[in-house]
Amino acid sequence: MTNSDVFVCGCQGSGEMVDKALQNAKVDGIRFLSAQRACRDGITTILDSKNKTSGARCFVGCTQEQAVFESVAEGAAVQNIEFVNLRGLMRGQPSAQSSLDAVATLAALAAYETDFQVEPVPAVLFKSQGRVAIVAKNDKQLHHAQTLANNLTVDLLTADPTGVVLPSKRNLNVLALGVESAEGYLGAFSLSTRKINPVDMEMCTRCGACVDACPTGSISKDSFTIDLNSCDQSGACIKACGEFKAISFGDMNSVSAREYDMVIDCTMPGLFADRQAPLGYWHVGDSEQLMLEAMLDAVQTVGEFEKPKFFEYKQGICAHSRSNKDGCNNCIDACSTKAIKSAGEKIEVNPHLCLGCGACTTVCPTGAIQFALSPATIQGRAVKTAVKAFRANQGKKLELVFHGPELEHNWLEAAKKASKPASSKTPVSDFSLLPLELNHSASVGPDLWLSALAFGADRITIMQSAVEASHYSEPLSAQVEWVNTLLESIGLQRRVRLLHIGQTEQLFEPSQLNATGVLPASFEMSSNKRTRMEFAVDHLAEHAQKHASLSFAEPIALPAAAPFGAVMVNKDKCTLCMSCTSACPASALIDNPEMPQLRFIERNCVQCGLCVETCPENAMELVPQLLLGPAAREKRVLNESQPFHCISCGKAFGTKHMIDNMFAKLSAHSMFERNANRLKMCADCRVTDMYSAKDEMTIFEVKK
Repeated sequence: MTNSDVFVCGCQGSGEMVDKALQNAKVDGIRFLSAQRACRDGITTILDSKNKTSGARCFVGCTQEQAVFESVAEGAAVQNIEFVNLRGLMRGQPSAQSSLDAVATLAALAAYETDFQVEPVPAVLFKSQGRVAIVAKNDKQLHHAQTLANNLTVDLLTADPTGVVLPSKRNLNVLALGVESAEGYLGAFSLSTRKINPVDMEMCTRCGACVDACPTGSISKDSFTIDLNSCDQSGACIKACGEFKAISFGDMNSVSAREYDMVIDCTMPGLFADRQAPLGYWHVGDSEQLMLEAMLDAVQTVGEFEKPKFFEYKQGICAHSRSNKDGCNNCIDACSTKAIKSAGEKIEVNPHLCLGCGACTTVCPTGAIQFALSPATIQGRAVKTAVKAFRANQGKKLELVFHGPELEHNWLEAAKKASKPASSKTPVSDFSLLPLELNHSASVGPDLWLSALAFGADRITIMQSAVEASHYSEPLSAQVEWVNTLLESIGLQRRVRLLHIGQTEQLFEPSQLNATGVLPASFEMSSNKRTRMEFAVDHLAEHAQKHASLSFAEPIALPAAAPFGAVMVNKDKCTLCMSCTSACPASALIDNPEMPQLRFIERNCVQCGLCVETCPENAMELVPQLLLGPAAREKRVLNESQPFHCISCGKAFGTKHMIDNMFAKLSAHSMFERNANRLKMCADCRVTDMYSAKDEMTIFEVKK
């Protein structure tokens, strides 16, 4: 852990409580320093290198005036100043919190923030030249399109152009095109459009010759669109258009693709209603305010841009597919941007569509795809440091509240005010709340939740914004459910919960949970997801065995979403063909080179289902469960058989069960009815017998 100086401001008395609370706080590697009126005349106290430890990171314990500090620090060319919201944390704690708990909570947050450091990740590049498509149903957005066209290249694509009065200055295209679908991202959008009017406005010069030539008066002089209900399609307009060839009836309703850098969508429900929209797309509907915001964003979105590549993928341990058989699709199902798709025996992730929610890494049973921006190893180490600091400062009950950056800055303080009890006698939660901001609420999962409990946290809450809940509530709920089922089975009660921002009052309600009393684990966060979960579960189970006298001889039944389990084999159906062993991506199913035997290591099973899909006899079934103890690591036999020996040469070439099944099914077939014993011969002896048999029919004996 890097040494850090944390400056705590008294803030004219309003921050004095925080300042005093931290004077006696004990956190390894952190020095707490007082700074009065730090964001004004006291700012020199923080900038002056004499007041800071050499080589230490510098933190300010308030985030309200972050812009002021950054501006002054940049001008003074001093080291980077980082920020931690200690004052907001203090104000957002339940009223039942004691002074000791307050110190412990503040120390924990400071420890977490100062220990949390991530390495840079590769960047994903976007290029935008300023080509914008405004998709609308009518002419309502024409004036906005004209305004935007002063800075960008704009096409207004409208499904109903009849009311459009084309501007005299042709600085944008108004196209009679219906947009059926959209794909892509900033700098590379492709719109599937359908032609709905014979006049091609990109080729039309607006000379008006077609209007004058039309015998039925079907062409509008304002929009140059043709009323197909009154048009007789005599071709007079086409002839008048001449060499410009801007009018054609033969390609009506034809579909074509058009390329843009950005899309402003004024339709309902929107072109990306089935997913979370990509960068460079704004859905504004009928909202004037959203339209103006989108126009402002679009003007600023020209040039080259970068965002982090949020994920790392290891194909070797991916359980998606084998031999054209479907296995695990968890990441594909959880991805709200449709950035992940199947690509044969692996998945492909489009880094331009990925917005970094991390849900794919949370639901992945093997750890084949992991969140790279702030890996679970880094998060877990910081959580471990925070919990250690909380306990070292005599904190009692600690609840970690994981949340994304979409929540308002002082959301916890606002939530406390909104949930204020009607009377002081109303009981409130005695948990200390430690909010930890993630890149996204779905970016951490069971491996970190269980590890945090093993490190000594008493409860885990995942707080989602309204947008996050709409896309990720279902996959996260499934993960929370199996984790809680496991915890209940080992006597620790349900200690992980998923809330959305409309349920913040539950953070301050009294709880029946007791402190776990788990001796904090000392293990380091492994780079392997399965190992992280295994270490955490083993530690929690060991606690349960010591303090609750529980025995885990029998497996713990889990919900279907759990990444642990067994495989049941119907021995009457299984022929020991071993196709399941080659399909298993985790080496949970293995053969025995010494004899016909199917063996299983339950610790390795990820419940992907590839064995079930591959088995030609439909003899396998998944059983989600968790087997604790050494038995989970041992090889156990699921099925075995005696080897079958060729009746001619005596060589072993299959299992007795397989040959018996084959003989029962094929001996009556016309190919074998006279020589059924060949089914009991090895391949070499079968060929020899065919050529040596005197009564064998050959192809030369077949008569027409």
